Amino acid sequence: MNEIQLLNMLRDEVPDQPDLRAEEHRLLTEIRAGSSTPRRPVRLMPRLRWGLALAGAGALAAAVTVTPLGGADGPGNGPPAVRPLSAAAVLEKAALVAAKSAAIEIRPDQWYYVKESQDLEILPTFEHWIRMDGRGEAIREPGGKLRIGAGEMGPTNPAKTQREVESFPDDPDALLEHFRNLPYERVALSICAPDCPAESEKDVNAFEAIGWYLKYGPMISPEKAAAMYRALAKIPQVTIEENATDGDGRTGVGVVLDLGTAGKGTYILDPGDYHYLGVKVVNDGGTSAMSVLVSGIVDKPGQVP
Repeated sequence: MNEIQLLNMLRDEVPDQPDLRAEEHRLLTEIRAGSSTPRRPVRLMPRLRWGLALAGAGALAAAVTVTPLGGADGPGNGPPAVRPLSAAAVLEKAALVAAKSAAIEIRPDQWYYVKESQDLEILPTFEHWIRMDGRGEAIREPGGKLRIGAGEMGPTNPAKTQREVESFPDDPDALLEHFRNLPYERVALSICAPDCPAESEKDVNAFEAIGWYLKYGPMISPEKAAAMYRALAKIPQVTIEENATDGDGRTGVGVVLDLGTAGKGTYILDPGDYHYLGVKVVNDGGTSAMSVLVSGIVDKPGQVP
């Protein structure tokens, strides 16, 4: 049944309207004549019923959201205040999503692929392949040519990174303490070094390191990714920014460490599955950003996920 048929049906149920002008004339005549004849009241109920019928039809035609007019202190105080999203709640949801994701079995002869963008004039977007055992790497040069090299056996080759992550504790408190006291630097973009506020250095180290590892999403096991989100939520001053944008304009969930005039760092997470999209840092009046456009595991250089 469409809306017009519904309205016609409701119209048929409404009694005929009284002749209000005739009734008004009759009453005025009685008053002027001083008549003592009992007066028949004017029945306005049918008009009210018709109004309700229209309201019912409107409710079927469109959903209506009722917004309270009063705040917490009672009516007349304006709309209720919108509470900011809790970092603990958002990052716990991210942890639960990560924990339910499928683990990936990666062979040593496979390659980790990443396509990144950065706000630099030289090579603003680049594609990089690193063999999981560190025995080869490749980069696509401007113009599309693939250049393959011998590989990087240093501290950042993916096999070593993967082993590092697997050695991390699963308990979020222990993991946070681990990141706060890393003996080496793990940072994509520095928020405030070397002028971080007093006593904030360890929290900054942990925030920066967690983001650095989350960037390697396809290599991170579900349980370790979940632990990292929960550790991130335990860092003081971490907040959530809705509709944050990365360096490529993609909108996501912003996980923010704001140190005031010293600097502000934001990780942008995908609003659907919370995987890492990128990082943005504001300090010294400027903004810098790095984004992961695509990443995954492939069988040889030149392939993309």
